[in-house]
Amino acid sequence: MEKTVRILEQSALSTRKYTDKKTGQEKVMNAVTFKLTDGIDTFLGEVTGERAVTCPQYDKNYLYRVQCSMVVRNWTSEKTGESMQATTIYVDKINVA
Repeated sequence: MEKTVRILEQSALSTRKYTDKKTGQEKVMNAVTFKLTDGIDTFLGEVTGERAVTCPQYDKNYLYRVQCSMVVRNWTSEKTGESMQATTIYVDKINVA
């Protein structure tokens, strides 16, 4: 997905630990979250990994062209046992429009 957006909010760098399901090793996930709008829709996007660590603070007065990818994952609620789906939008590129 590619859109021209305005950045409404940008979080500080966050780190969270997780266990890799394939190897069982504990790893760290780095992320910066953005609240973005194209003037009609507002959505959250994440920059992750090393790109999050080096992510600059973007000026909210500019329009940006973003390229995003979406991932849908299935999971089961620990409380209810209900099957759920979560969609995560990853920001792959940000450039001044």
